[in-house]
Amino acid sequence: MLLAERYRTSEILGHGGMGEVYRGCDEILGRPVAVKLLRPDLRDPFAAARFRREARAAAMVRDPHVVAVYDFGHSNGEYYLVMELLEGRSVAHELALHGPLPPDRAVSIVQQVARGLAAAHRHGIVHRDIKPDNLLIDVDGSVKIADFGIAHSPGGTITPASSGLILGTSLYLAPERALGQPATPATDVYALGCVLYQLLTGRPPFDGENPTVILSQHVQATPTVPEEVPAPVADLIHRMLAKEPAERPTCDEVASWAFVDPRNATTAELPPPPLRRNRRAVFVGLAALIALLAAVIAGVLTSQSAGTPPAPTDVAPSRTPQPTAPSPTMVTTPAATATKVITRTPPATSARPTARTHTTSQPAAKQPSGKHKPKPGKTGKR
Repeated sequence: MLLAERYRTSEILGHGGMGEVYRGCDEILGRPVAVKLLRPDLRDPFAAARFRREARAAAMVRDPHVVAVYDFGHSNGEYYLVMELLEGRSVAHELALHGPLPPDRAVSIVQQVARGLAAAHRHGIVHRDIKPDNLLIDVDGSVKIADFGIAHSPGGTITPASSGLILGTSLYLAPERALGQPATPATDVYALGCVLYQLLTGRPPFDGENPTVILSQHVQATPTVPEEVPAPVADLIHRMLAKEPAERPTCDEVASWAFVDPRNATTAELPPPPLRRNRRAVFVGLAALIALLAAVIAGVLTSQSAGTPPAPTDVAPSRTPQPTAPSPTMVTTPAATATKVITRTPPATSARPTARTHTTSQPAAKQPSGKHKPKPGKTGKR
């Protein structure tokens, strides 16, 4: 078939949700291309508008990890989309041939996809259908994103997705999408996390006898990562599959993470999860610290005014007493205040022993005046 007196199609290469992809040739430029034709049963104004949006969304993103779009048009009753031709195979085909991939290869594929998605997100485009079938591996090993058929782009008109119909593949659908909430870049991160899980284990993180069961697991269940998956990669999976979109890393963060299989003789390092501060806990901690410093300073000033050395503030673990002295009694206040009080009882030679209390949160007690001070060596009888 010759389209627009320029693109000649030959063998079929694959099927998509909206169309069929054929090997083609641009006879003007003399280069091989892939030509996607809208399915015959979808040749209506609504499907044609969606097909046009796919072309525009894909054409907006120019990145080495996104399949390039060359042309779009209508010829001989056919809507066509002309794209870059890749001679390799899909990630789904790769899994079918070889099964689970080594961690370094799996992470490499995911990071390349993350770079392409990051470029799309910078243009306000959310793919919404990231899955192994839509990820293509070229002959040089590079990975590219294809099929922006249900992508959301800026300025889009009313579609079934925006009307409440959930579009996407249930095995890779983020919890917020399962609940009918809008898609965001974090939606693509979740789907990519599902792909990473499948690349390492050979299966998606959740499965079931029907889409309803699968969507329920996306919302409620926690995936179990096999023990053979290296710990840094397992942590990456859990973070990408977080139920809350705000807790997932961005695609730029995923793409920039460095990972080498720990079984090799090199190091692996992933950035720590985003620090989520509890403002109340911070204020309480600062207040406690200020109170502690004020108590210590007050104790020093009070002791100096009484003419005696300041009582020590005990912030170290208690030492083991000498054999001639009784064992110390330790009372620890609740962990929330982190205050430790240590009471030591002097030897039994005194008729009226006085307890000396060390605390990290109270100032030292003021010493009695000199005229009431008991003389050393006496029992203090009056």
